Amino acid sequence: MERGSPGCDEVLALLTDYLDEALPADRQPGVAAHLDRCPPCSAGLARLVATITALAGLREAGAPAPLRALLLERFGTRARTVTPHGRHERRHS
Repeated sequence: MERGSPGCDEVLALLTDYLDEALPADRQPGVAAHLDRCPPCSAGLARLVATITALAGLREAGAPAPLRALLLERFGTRARTVTPHGRHERRHS
């Protein structure tokens, strides 16, 4: 591994910021390069994307309040709700 390149633990911890494009500009290329060459971390990213996609499909009324609170706590910046018109809108935590 190159000096200064992030390791798997660091990349996995940064995945949500990576998806949100919230990493500092100097960190983004290193994380992207790691994901390109590391199948386990790429799989972790794919699982996270699949989870976020599945959660985006939940309607507010369909999720019990305790589950919804937990999901918003864990995925707050990516949590989406369905508006009365059926559109998804980003919900900020």
